[in-house]
Amino acid sequence: MKNIKIFNITKLSLLGIFFFFTNFLSINFFKKVDFKNTYIDGPEFITITEITENSSLQLPRRLIFIKTKLIEKELMQNLSLRKISINRQIFPFGLIIKIQTREPVAHANREKNGIKVEGFVDQDGVFIEGKYLPDREKLIYPIQITGWNKDYKKLISLIIKKYENNNDLEVIKISSEGFITLEENSLQKIYLGAQIKELDEKLNLIFDIKEQIKNQNIHKKIESLDLTDLTNPKIKVFIP
Repeated sequence: MKNIKIFNITKLSLLGIFFFFTNFLSINFFKKVDFKNTYIDGPEFITITEITENSSLQLPRRLIFIKTKLIEKELMQNLSLRKISINRQIFPFGLIIKIQTREPVAHANREKNGIKVEGFVDQDGVFIEGKYLPDREKLIYPIQITGWNKDYKKLISLIIKKYENNNDLEVIKISSEGFITLEENSLQKIYLGAQIKELDEKLNLIFDIKEQIKNQNIHKKIESLDLTDLTNPKIKVFIP
């Protein structure tokens, strides 16, 4: 009889604890998140104001109604982030935002609604608006990209990575028609054209030509290299 009584007390205690935590979780899920309950793990220059201005997140808002995946997608695009995760946390109560920014490797500009926007590009060819980088006036990189376009970010990334261990590259120009021109120290101007499927092959040919010039001790100044037609590359030599 005594054992039955102890069992019933234990059962009631466990039920009480269960209902307490269930009630606690329910209350917190429907509780409103405010600025003071939002925690950002990332660079100091990205504030909660930047986050709300560049996403659909509006505070205060009930925790259960915050669409984390949608907000992540919006911020990845609008702030050019490398990674972001947003988690609703019940205890301690709040919204946890973890951010990883991109590392710029080149200066760049693009057209946005008919206006030229200055910024940077990372190794993946992703454009980063200058206003989202601290001390952007002090950032100096040897490469300038003009006419950045999202359709060409993979090609830009391919070019940057190809020249990663070479300091010759100075400019990547992309015309409104998609014609790509490089400016560099050794071969001056390199016309790659708009045949983007052949870009990898053309880049390999550039470095093959450089190696041949070096091995054969050719001292003539090269004015340009035309690789528009890969089957008929043309080198223009400077004649004084």
